[in-house]
Amino acid sequence: MALTTLHAIGALMLAASTTTSPETAARRAEQAFARGVQLQQQGDLKAAGEAYETARSLAPTRVDVLSNLGLVYSEMGEQDRAVRCFRSALKVNPRQNAVRFNLGVAYMRAKQYEQAQSQLSKVVARQPGNLAARNLLGLCLLKLDRTGEGIAALEAVRHANPQDADVSYTLVSAYIKTNQLEKAEPLVRALDRNDTAEAHFTVGSYYLARLDHARAIQEFTRALERNPALPEAHAQLAYAYYFELQWDLSVKMCEDELALNPDDSNAVKLLGSLYRQQGRLEDAVALLEKAIRLRPDDYEILFQLGLLAQAKNDYPQAVAILEKVTRLSPDFPPAHVTLVRAYTKLKRTDDARRERAIVDRLNREGKNLPTVRDKALYDAFRTPQ
Repeated sequence: MALTTLHAIGALMLAASTTTSPETAARRAEQAFARGVQLQQQGDLKAAGEAYETARSLAPTRVDVLSNLGLVYSEMGEQDRAVRCFRSALKVNPRQNAVRFNLGVAYMRAKQYEQAQSQLSKVVARQPGNLAARNLLGLCLLKLDRTGEGIAALEAVRHANPQDADVSYTLVSAYIKTNQLEKAEPLVRALDRNDTAEAHFTVGSYYLARLDHARAIQEFTRALERNPALPEAHAQLAYAYYFELQWDLSVKMCEDELALNPDDSNAVKLLGSLYRQQGRLEDAVALLEKAIRLRPDDYEILFQLGLLAQAKNDYPQAVAILEKVTRLSPDFPPAHVTLVRAYTKLKRTDDARRERAIVDRLNREGKNLPTVRDKALYDAFRTPQ
């Protein structure tokens, strides 16, 4: 989880100009702009936006008006309008690094990471010491699965500012994802002294990856005590409870996570598996089918649906789903392992033999799930042969 927030980094608001044009339109634009700055500083974004729109109608090429209007729209969640404002400002003056940074922030908030990466790279090239831009660029690279580059960028930020806890949170998460727990360990020791929800969450994630489930439960519980609405915390605690065989608590934590965030994919996947293991097959189907409609190419959710079809002895359906999983993720071992059984049940001997050969090859090549926790998890989730 990237715990660095765009609000914490802060976007760059341009100050009101002190010059006043003798022309009426320019003077009225300046007055509207100054009113917008005041309202923005007071937190009244809607009124600030209206003031800036008035200023823009009177002075359509003022970079400060366009930039601040874009910032207001971005803060209000209207990223398309924000992007249009920032891009208009850059057409007037493409050397405005603060505006380009804000454009990158808007693209990130819109989850358009390719565009964000492009803009933030330009800011970093012009301002190598801009740690905020370097931080966001690292996050973009991680989101784009350019993990090595993202880690390198964030390591450079942390080297320049070792006290930035947000960067440490993100780095620990990236190290866990890439199974570099030895790199995460010193950061975790430093974070262990911080009594914040984010620090406890990050430390808990590390211990969950290490399969120290008791310590993970302790840390996630502390995180939720400090922030009951912390994103992903209930889901991660659910995994820790799962491994401790406290399945009722695991179900409750998944359901709590989905009450806060209905689209949390980790909670969906685990809860679907738990419902299946409890024999609540219809509940599991409803949950996973809703999730796959939102994320049709999420091969882990599809894998759970394949296991459900197998649990219902619907082996043709299981095969159809699992074959799609292997097309989406050819090196995902659990799907190949499960296909062996499904093909065997359907007396498709040659196909079963082919899947066994694939599993053997993946094992020889070391192409397995990326973390120790994930290996254990999918071994536990797999339907017994």
